Amino acid sequence: MQRQFLDRPFGSKNIVDLIKSIGWIYSPGCSTPYLSLWARMSPFRAEDLNRLVFDDHKLLQLETLRGCTMLVPRDQANIALRIRTRTFTELSKQARQQMPITDAEMEKLKGAILKSLHSGPKTSEQLQQMLPPDSIRDFGADLKRIGLTNSLSLGINLLKEEGKVLKQQSKRRLDIMDYSFVLTSSILPEADPFSLRLEEACAQLANQYFKAEAPARAKDFAWWAGINVTDAIRGGGEIKPKLVPVSVEGTADEFLISESELDDFFAFEPQDFVINFIPYRDTYLKGQREILNRFISSEHADKPFSRWKGKLINDPLATIIVNGRVVGVWEWSEDGDDIDLLLFDSIAKSAERA
Repeated sequence: MQRQFLDRPFGSKNIVDLIKSIGWIYSPGCSTPYLSLWARMSPFRAEDLNRLVFDDHKLLQLETLRGCTMLVPRDQANIALRIRTRTFTELSKQARQQMPITDAEMEKLKGAILKSLHSGPKTSEQLQQMLPPDSIRDFGADLKRIGLTNSLSLGINLLKEEGKVLKQQSKRRLDIMDYSFVLTSSILPEADPFSLRLEEACAQLANQYFKAEAPARAKDFAWWAGINVTDAIRGGGEIKPKLVPVSVEGTADEFLISESELDDFFAFEPQDFVINFIPYRDTYLKGQREILNRFISSEHADKPFSRWKGKLINDPLATIIVNGRVVGVWEWSEDGDDIDLLLFDSIAKSAERA
C-alpha cells in the first residue's frame, strides 16, 4: 500500500507525478481513473484530471499494455505506443486469404481514413458516411468470430496499432464510452514510437514497473506489460541500480527490488491500521499476476474478480483494502448517494468505524 500511496495521500497535487510513481492508470470508459486518484490524493478534483487529458495533453489516453486503455504521461507516450499489443496486425496477416479486401485496397482505405481525420476528430459513423461506400465491406462469420467485423473497423485498428490514430472520448469526460478518432500528430506531433527499439522500450518500462511494484517477479512484469518473459528479464537487467532478489513469505519464487531500496524495505514498519476503497481495475491489484494469498486469502479467491462467459478473469472489482489485504467489495447504491459493502468476513470494530 505504501508504494501505491493507499496508506497516506500523495505528497503533492501533481497528478502526473503521482501516475509516474504508481504506474499508468487503467481508463476503461468508466469512473476508474477518477476513483483511483481520489483514493490517493487529497484533495482531488475530476476537472483537474480532465484538463490534463483533454486540454493540456500532459496525460494521454492510449491503448497500450495488452491492448488496455491507460492514462500515460506525455513523456512516456513513445514507450506506451511501442510496447502495445498489435493484435489486429497479426490477425489480418493470418486471415488474409479469407478477407474480401486486398492489401492494396486496405492501404487505400487507411489513407482515406487519415485524410478524413485531417479536418478533426470523427466517430466511426461519421467516417463511414465520408468514405467511398465500396471501400467498406462486411466480413463473414469466420472472421467475426476472431474479432474482424468489417474493413472500416479493421482499418481504424491497424492505424491505431501503427501509432497514427488515437481513440478519445467525444465529450470531455473519461467515464463515457462515446469515442471519436483523431490523428496522433494533432495531439502528439513528437510521437515516433518505432524510433524506439523494443529492447529499449522494455528497459524503460521495467524501470517504471519495479519502482511502482517491487518486490515483484520478472514474470509479473511480463504479464503486466504483455511481453514475453525473456524480454522482461532483459529489461529488468538494464535497471540501475540493479535489481536484487528478496524472499517473500509463503513462496519460493524470486522477487526483485532495486538494490538502493533494500535498507528502506527491511526497515519498513507498516501502520497498525490502514483502510482504503479502490475502484474496478485499480492498478494496486493489476500490477502483479498472482495475488492469491499475498493480497487475498484462498477461501475468497473468486470473490473480487469479474467473470466473462462464466469464467473468472483477472479484472478486480471495486474492492475494500485493509492493511494491504482484500476484505470485501463495494459498489454504488441504486440512488448513487451511498455505497453498498460486501465483506468476506467480519472485521475489526476499528474497520467498521472507519
